[in-house]
Amino acid sequence: MAKFAVIGCGNAGAAVAAHLTLLGEKVSIYDIADSQLAPIIANDNTITLQGKIDVTGEAKIDLVTQDLAAAIDGAELIICTTAAHVHKHVARDLIPHLKDGQIILLNPGRTGGALEFRKIFQEGNCQADVLVVESQTILYACRRDGAVVNIFGKKRRVACSGLPAVELPRFEKIIQRVFPEFVLAEGGIWATSLDNIGMLFHPTPTLLNMGRMESGTPFDYYIDGFSPSIAALVESLDNERLLVAKALGVELPTAVQWLEKTYGAKGENLYQALQNNVSYQGIKAPMFKEVGDKLGLRYVIEDVPTGLVPFAELGRKFGVATPAIDSVINLANVIYGADFKASGRSLAQLGLEEMSEDQIRNLS
Repeated sequence: MAKFAVIGCGNAGAAVAAHLTLLGEKVSIYDIADSQLAPIIANDNTITLQGKIDVTGEAKIDLVTQDLAAAIDGAELIICTTAAHVHKHVARDLIPHLKDGQIILLNPGRTGGALEFRKIFQEGNCQADVLVVESQTILYACRRDGAVVNIFGKKRRVACSGLPAVELPRFEKIIQRVFPEFVLAEGGIWATSLDNIGMLFHPTPTLLNMGRMESGTPFDYYIDGFSPSIAALVESLDNERLLVAKALGVELPTAVQWLEKTYGAKGENLYQALQNNVSYQGIKAPMFKEVGDKLGLRYVIEDVPTGLVPFAELGRKFGVATPAIDSVINLANVIYGADFKASGRSLAQLGLEEMSEDQIRNLS
Protein backbone atom coordinates (compact mmCIF):
# COMPACT_ATOMS: atom_id res chain seq x y z
CA MET A 1 0.00 0.00 0.00
CA ALA A 2 1.36 3.39 -0.98
CA LYS A 3 1.41 6.11 1.62
CA PHE A 4 0.02 9.46 0.58
CA ALA A 5 1.08 12.79 2.09
CA VAL A 6 -1.13 15.83 1.54
CA ILE A 7 0.43 19.28 1.86
CA GLY A 8 -2.14 21.98 2.52
CA CYS A 9 -5.32 21.54 4.57
CA GLY A 10 -7.69 23.89 2.79
CA ASN A 11 -10.75 22.91 0.77
CA ALA A 12 -8.95 20.65 -1.71
CA GLY A 13 -6.40 19.23 0.73
CA ALA A 14 -8.99 18.17 3.28
CA ALA A 15 -11.11 16.64 0.50
CA VAL A 16 -8.19 14.65 -0.95
CA ALA A 17 -7.06 13.40 2.47
CA ALA A 18 -10.56 12.33 3.47
CA HIS A 19 -11.27 10.70 0.11
CA LEU A 20 -8.03 8.70 0.13
CA THR A 21 -8.63 7.61 3.74
CA LEU A 22 -12.14 6.40 2.91
CA LEU A 23 -10.62 4.42 0.03
CA GLY A 24 -8.50 2.59 2.62
CA GLU A 25 -5.20 4.38 2.04
CA LYS A 26 -2.66 5.47 4.65
CA VAL A 27 -2.64 9.28 4.67
CA SER A 28 -0.88 12.14 6.42
CA ILE A 29 -1.83 15.79 6.08
CA TYR A 30 0.41 18.79 6.75
CA ASP A 31 -0.21 22.49 6.98
CA ILE A 32 2.00 25.30 8.20
CA ALA A 33 -0.98 27.00 9.88
CA ASP A 34 -2.26 25.63 13.18
CA SER A 35 -5.64 27.24 12.48
CA GLN A 36 -6.15 24.95 9.48
CA LEU A 37 -5.39 21.78 11.42
CA ALA A 38 -6.98 22.61 14.79
CA PRO A 39 -10.63 21.77 13.91
CA ILE A 40 -9.58 18.38 12.55
CA ILE A 41 -7.34 17.58 15.52
CA ALA A 42 -10.15 18.60 17.87
CA ASN A 43 -12.37 16.14 15.99
CA ASP A 44 -10.03 13.21 16.71
CA ASN A 45 -8.12 13.69 13.44
CA THR A 46 -11.37 13.04 11.58
CA ILE A 47 -12.76 14.77 8.48
CA THR A 48 -16.36 14.24 7.41
CA LEU A 49 -16.71 13.99 3.64
CA GLN A 50 -20.16 14.58 2.20
CA GLY A 51 -21.94 15.67 -0.95
CA LYS A 52 -21.79 14.54 -4.58
CA ILE A 53 -19.08 11.89 -4.37
CA ASP A 54 -19.02 8.11 -4.53
CA VAL A 55 -17.61 7.61 -1.01
CA THR A 56 -18.77 9.62 1.99
CA GLY A 57 -18.42 9.36 5.73
CA GLU A 58 -16.01 10.02 8.57
CA ALA A 59 -12.36 9.68 7.62
CA LYS A 60 -9.84 9.39 10.45
CA ILE A 61 -6.52 10.66 9.09
CA ASP A 62 -3.43 8.73 10.21
CA LEU A 63 -1.32 11.82 10.86
CA VAL A 64 -2.33 15.49 11.11
CA THR A 65 0.79 17.56 11.65
CA GLN A 66 2.79 20.77 11.29
CA ASP A 67 5.96 18.68 10.95
CA LEU A 68 6.73 18.50 7.22
CA ALA A 69 9.46 15.89 7.59
CA ALA A 70 7.13 13.57 9.51
CA ALA A 71 4.30 14.14 7.03
CA ILE A 72 6.26 13.04 3.96
CA ASP A 73 8.35 10.33 5.64
CA GLY A 74 7.76 7.14 3.67
CA ALA A 75 5.25 8.76 1.34
CA GLU A 76 5.34 7.46 -2.20
CA LEU A 77 3.11 10.27 -3.48
CA ILE A 78 3.16 13.79 -2.02
CA ILE A 79 0.10 15.77 -3.09
CA CYS A 80 0.54 19.52 -2.79
CA THR A 81 -2.82 21.31 -2.66
CA THR A 82 -1.57 24.67 -1.44
CA ALA A 83 -2.18 27.88 -3.36
CA ALA A 84 0.16 27.95 -6.34
CA HIS A 85 1.75 31.27 -5.36
CA VAL A 86 3.35 29.54 -2.34
CA HIS A 87 4.70 26.59 -4.37
CA LYS A 88 8.14 28.19 -4.34
CA HIS A 89 8.16 28.18 -0.53
CA VAL A 90 6.91 24.58 -0.38
CA ALA A 91 9.61 23.50 -2.82
CA ARG A 92 12.37 25.08 -0.72
CA ASP A 93 10.97 23.53 2.48
CA LEU A 94 10.82 20.07 0.89
CA ILE A 95 14.41 19.93 -0.35
CA PRO A 96 16.11 18.63 2.85
CA HIS A 97 13.43 15.99 3.49
CA LEU A 98 12.92 14.36 0.08
CA LYS A 99 14.06 10.83 -0.72
CA ASP A 100 14.89 9.15 -4.04
CA GLY A 101 11.84 7.86 -5.87
CA GLN A 102 9.24 10.10 -4.28
CA ILE A 103 6.65 11.75 -6.51
CA ILE A 104 5.26 15.24 -5.97
CA LEU A 105 1.87 16.09 -7.47
CA LEU A 106 1.01 19.78 -7.67
CA ASN A 107 -2.76 19.72 -7.51
CA PRO A 108 -3.10 22.02 -9.36
CA GLY A 109 0.14 23.37 -10.80
CA ARG A 110 -1.49 26.37 -12.50
CA THR A 111 0.84 27.71 -15.22
CA GLY A 112 4.44 26.55 -14.86
CA GLY A 113 4.15 24.79 -11.50
CA ALA A 114 6.39 21.85 -12.35
CA LEU A 115 8.86 24.19 -14.05
CA GLU A 116 9.06 26.42 -10.98
CA PHE A 117 9.63 23.40 -8.71
CA ARG A 118 12.38 22.11 -11.00
CA LYS A 119 14.12 25.50 -11.03
CA ILE A 120 14.02 25.78 -7.23
CA PHE A 121 15.27 22.22 -6.77
CA GLN A 122 18.20 23.00 -9.08
CA GLU A 123 19.00 26.25 -7.27
CA GLY A 124 18.70 24.53 -3.88
CA ASN A 125 20.95 21.64 -4.94
CA CYS A 126 18.29 19.03 -4.21
CA GLN A 127 20.05 15.67 -4.04
CA ALA A 128 16.93 13.48 -4.17
CA ASP A 129 15.85 11.96 -7.48
CA VAL A 130 12.15 12.91 -7.53
CA LEU A 131 9.42 13.23 -10.14
CA VAL A 132 7.39 16.46 -10.19
CA VAL A 133 3.90 16.21 -11.69
CA GLU A 134 1.31 18.95 -12.16
CA SER A 135 -2.42 18.54 -12.66
CA GLN A 136 -4.49 20.92 -14.76
CA THR A 137 -7.04 21.41 -11.97
CA ILE A 138 -8.28 19.89 -8.72
CA LEU A 139 -10.66 16.92 -8.80
CA TYR A 140 -13.50 18.54 -6.88
CA ALA A 141 -15.64 21.62 -6.63
CA CYS A 142 -15.70 21.70 -2.84
CA ARG A 143 -15.80 23.79 0.32
CA ARG A 144 -14.50 22.99 3.79
CA ASP A 145 -16.17 24.14 7.01
CA GLY A 146 -14.14 23.12 10.06
CA ALA A 147 -13.83 19.34 9.96
CA VAL A 148 -16.51 18.91 7.28
CA VAL A 149 -15.92 18.99 3.51
CA ASN A 150 -18.86 19.30 1.14
CA ILE A 151 -18.37 18.14 -2.46
CA PHE A 152 -20.51 20.07 -4.95
CA GLY A 153 -19.22 18.13 -7.95
CA LYS A 154 -16.40 15.89 -9.15
CA LYS A 155 -14.68 16.32 -12.50
CA ARG A 156 -14.81 13.58 -15.10
CA ARG A 157 -11.19 14.06 -16.19
CA VAL A 158 -8.08 15.77 -14.79
CA ALA A 159 -5.06 15.99 -17.10
CA CYS A 160 -1.55 15.59 -15.65
CA SER A 161 2.00 15.96 -16.92
CA GLY A 162 5.42 16.23 -15.37
CA LEU A 163 9.19 16.38 -15.51
CA PRO A 164 11.01 14.20 -16.40
CA ALA A 165 8.26 12.91 -18.68
CA VAL A 166 9.82 9.46 -19.12
CA GLU A 167 9.00 8.67 -15.49
CA LEU A 168 5.30 9.52 -15.72
CA PRO A 169 4.10 5.88 -16.09
CA ARG A 170 5.24 5.33 -12.50
CA PHE A 171 2.94 8.14 -11.35
CA GLU A 172 0.12 6.92 -13.57
CA LYS A 173 0.18 3.47 -11.96
CA ILE A 174 -0.23 4.93 -8.47
CA ILE A 175 -2.80 7.62 -9.22
CA GLN A 176 -5.04 5.49 -11.45
CA ARG A 177 -5.55 3.00 -8.64
CA VAL A 178 -7.18 5.64 -6.42
CA PHE A 179 -8.27 8.41 -8.78
CA PRO A 180 -8.97 7.02 -12.27
CA GLU A 181 -10.06 10.51 -13.35
CA PHE A 182 -6.39 11.57 -13.40
CA VAL A 183 -4.94 10.87 -16.87
CA LEU A 184 -1.68 11.76 -18.60
CA ALA A 185 -1.96 14.73 -20.97
CA GLU A 186 -1.08 13.85 -24.55
CA GLY A 187 0.55 17.23 -25.15
CA GLY A 188 3.04 17.07 -22.27
CA ILE A 189 3.86 19.81 -19.79
CA TRP A 190 2.34 22.63 -21.84
CA ALA A 191 -0.96 20.78 -22.22
CA THR A 192 -1.52 21.15 -18.47
CA SER A 193 0.23 24.47 -17.80
CA LEU A 194 -1.58 26.31 -20.59
CA ASP A 195 -4.98 24.74 -19.87
CA ASN A 196 -5.28 26.92 -16.78
CA ILE A 197 -8.98 27.51 -16.23
CA GLY A 198 -8.46 29.09 -12.79
CA MET A 199 -6.81 32.16 -14.33
CA LEU A 200 -10.01 32.66 -16.34
CA PHE A 201 -12.68 31.90 -13.77
CA HIS A 202 -11.12 33.57 -10.72
CA PRO A 203 -9.36 36.97 -11.02
CA THR A 204 -11.65 38.83 -13.46
CA PRO A 205 -15.03 38.09 -11.84
CA THR A 206 -13.52 38.56 -8.38
CA LEU A 207 -12.07 41.99 -9.16
CA LEU A 208 -15.27 43.11 -10.89
CA ASN A 209 -17.43 41.86 -7.99
CA MET A 210 -15.16 43.25 -5.26
CA GLY A 211 -17.71 45.82 -4.07
CA ARG A 212 -20.37 43.13 -3.88
CA MET A 213 -18.11 40.93 -1.77
CA GLU A 214 -17.30 43.82 0.55
CA SER A 215 -21.03 44.57 1.03
CA GLY A 216 -21.53 41.32 2.93
CA THR A 217 -24.48 40.20 0.79
CA PRO A 218 -24.10 36.48 -0.08
CA PHE A 219 -24.25 35.39 -3.72
CA ASP A 220 -23.33 32.35 -5.79
CA TYR A 221 -19.89 33.03 -7.20
CA TYR A 222 -20.15 31.24 -10.55
CA ILE A 223 -23.86 31.81 -11.14
CA ASP A 224 -24.54 35.34 -9.89
CA GLY A 225 -20.97 36.60 -10.15
CA PHE A 226 -20.69 35.96 -13.88
CA SER A 227 -22.95 38.49 -15.56
CA PRO A 228 -23.13 38.35 -19.37
CA SER A 229 -20.64 41.24 -19.61
CA ILE A 230 -18.15 39.68 -17.20
CA ALA A 231 -18.43 36.34 -18.97
CA ALA A 232 -17.78 38.06 -22.31
CA LEU A 233 -14.63 39.69 -20.89
CA VAL A 234 -13.43 36.32 -19.60
CA GLU A 235 -13.96 34.90 -23.09
CA SER A 236 -11.62 37.62 -24.39
CA LEU A 237 -8.97 36.39 -21.95
CA ASP A 238 -9.67 32.86 -23.10
CA ASN A 239 -9.09 33.83 -26.74
CA GLU A 240 -5.67 35.25 -25.81
CA ARG A 241 -4.87 32.10 -23.82
CA LEU A 242 -5.63 29.96 -26.86
CA LEU A 243 -3.44 32.13 -29.10
CA VAL A 244 -0.50 31.81 -26.72
CA ALA A 245 -1.05 28.04 -26.55
CA LYS A 246 -1.16 27.83 -30.35
CA ALA A 247 2.16 29.68 -30.56
CA LEU A 248 3.62 26.93 -28.36
CA GLY A 249 2.12 24.26 -30.59
CA VAL A 250 -0.71 23.26 -28.24
CA GLU A 251 -4.37 23.04 -29.23
CA LEU A 252 -6.65 23.53 -26.23
CA PRO A 253 -10.41 23.42 -25.71
CA THR A 254 -12.13 26.74 -25.14
CA ALA A 255 -13.46 27.42 -21.66
CA VAL A 256 -16.95 26.56 -22.93
CA GLN A 257 -15.71 23.24 -24.32
CA TRP A 258 -13.83 22.56 -21.08
CA LEU A 259 -17.02 22.98 -19.03
CA GLU A 260 -18.85 20.49 -21.23
CA LYS A 261 -15.98 17.97 -21.19
CA THR A 262 -15.39 18.31 -17.44
CA TYR A 263 -18.88 18.75 -16.03
CA GLY A 264 -21.26 18.08 -18.91
CA ALA A 265 -22.41 21.72 -18.82
CA LYS A 266 -23.37 23.08 -22.24
CA GLY A 267 -24.01 26.53 -23.62
CA GLU A 268 -23.66 28.63 -26.76
CA ASN A 269 -21.31 30.96 -24.84
CA LEU A 270 -19.48 31.03 -21.53
CA TYR A 271 -22.31 32.75 -19.66
CA GLN A 272 -24.82 30.07 -20.66
CA ALA A 273 -22.43 27.20 -19.93
CA LEU A 274 -21.72 28.51 -16.43
CA GLN A 275 -25.41 28.99 -15.70
CA ASN A 276 -26.04 25.41 -16.79
CA ASN A 277 -23.30 23.87 -14.62
CA VAL A 278 -25.10 22.25 -11.69
CA SER A 279 -21.76 21.50 -9.99
CA TYR A 280 -21.19 25.25 -9.50
CA GLN A 281 -24.61 25.96 -8.06
CA GLY A 282 -24.49 26.81 -4.36
CA ILE A 283 -20.79 27.72 -4.26
CA LYS A 284 -20.80 31.05 -2.46
CA ALA A 285 -18.50 33.95 -3.22
CA PRO A 286 -16.04 35.08 -0.54
CA MET A 287 -17.47 37.64 1.87
CA PHE A 288 -15.26 40.25 3.54
CA LYS A 289 -15.85 41.27 7.14
CA GLU A 290 -13.14 43.90 6.73
CA VAL A 291 -11.68 45.56 3.64
CA GLY A 292 -8.28 44.05 4.38
CA ASP A 293 -9.70 40.52 4.09
CA LYS A 294 -9.24 40.69 0.33
CA LEU A 295 -5.47 40.50 0.79
CA GLY A 296 -5.69 36.76 1.45
CA LEU A 297 -8.06 35.93 -1.41
CA ARG A 298 -6.57 33.12 -3.52
CA TYR A 299 -8.69 34.04 -6.54
CA VAL A 300 -6.42 37.06 -6.99
CA ILE A 301 -3.18 36.53 -5.08
CA GLU A 302 -2.80 33.01 -6.53
CA ASP A 303 -4.30 33.18 -10.00
CA VAL A 304 -2.85 36.51 -11.12
CA PRO A 305 0.85 35.74 -10.44
CA THR A 306 0.68 32.03 -11.37
CA GLY A 307 -1.72 32.29 -14.30
CA LEU A 308 -2.15 35.67 -15.93
CA VAL A 309 1.46 36.79 -15.43
CA PRO A 310 3.16 33.75 -17.04
CA PHE A 311 0.69 33.92 -19.93
CA ALA A 312 1.58 37.56 -20.51
CA GLU A 313 5.26 36.60 -20.30
CA LEU A 314 4.88 33.77 -22.81
CA GLY A 315 2.91 36.08 -25.08
CA ARG A 316 5.80 38.54 -24.99
CA LYS A 317 8.29 35.78 -25.81
CA PHE A 318 6.27 34.41 -28.72
CA GLY A 319 4.98 37.69 -30.11
CA VAL A 320 1.33 37.24 -29.07
CA ALA A 321 -0.47 40.38 -27.85
CA THR A 322 -2.40 39.93 -24.57
CA PRO A 323 -4.25 43.24 -23.97
CA ALA A 324 -7.17 41.70 -22.02
CA ILE A 325 -4.85 39.68 -19.78
CA ASP A 326 -2.63 42.74 -19.25
CA SER A 327 -5.64 44.86 -18.28
CA VAL A 328 -6.72 42.42 -15.56
CA ILE A 329 -3.17 42.24 -14.19
CA ASN A 330 -3.05 46.04 -14.07
CA LEU A 331 -6.45 46.22 -12.37
CA ALA A 332 -5.30 43.72 -9.75
CA ASN A 333 -2.14 45.74 -9.18
CA VAL A 334 -4.17 48.91 -8.56
CA ILE A 335 -6.79 47.32 -6.28
CA TYR A 336 -4.21 45.34 -4.30
CA GLY A 337 -1.45 47.97 -4.31
CA ALA A 338 0.86 45.28 -5.62
CA ASP A 339 3.18 44.49 -8.51
CA PHE A 340 2.12 41.02 -9.57
CA LYS A 341 4.30 41.19 -12.66
CA ALA A 342 7.36 41.46 -10.44
CA SER A 343 6.29 38.78 -7.95
CA GLY A 344 4.67 36.39 -10.43
CA ARG A 345 6.05 33.55 -12.52
CA SER A 346 8.29 35.32 -14.98
CA LEU A 347 10.18 33.42 -17.65
CA ALA A 348 13.32 33.83 -15.56
CA GLN A 349 11.65 32.32 -12.49
CA LEU A 350 10.53 29.37 -14.60
CA GLY A 351 13.99 28.86 -16.07
CA LEU A 352 12.85 29.80 -19.58
CA GLU A 353 14.31 33.27 -20.16
CA GLU A 354 17.45 32.10 -21.96
CA MET A 355 15.74 29.37 -23.97
CA SER A 356 14.80 29.65 -27.63
CA GLU A 357 11.19 29.33 -28.73
CA ASP A 358 11.81 25.79 -29.97
CA GLN A 359 13.49 24.77 -26.71
CA ILE A 360 10.47 26.02 -24.76
CA ARG A 361 8.02 24.24 -27.07
CA ASN A 362 9.87 20.92 -26.73
CA LEU A 363 10.34 20.77 -22.97
CA SER A 364 10.22 17.26 -21.62
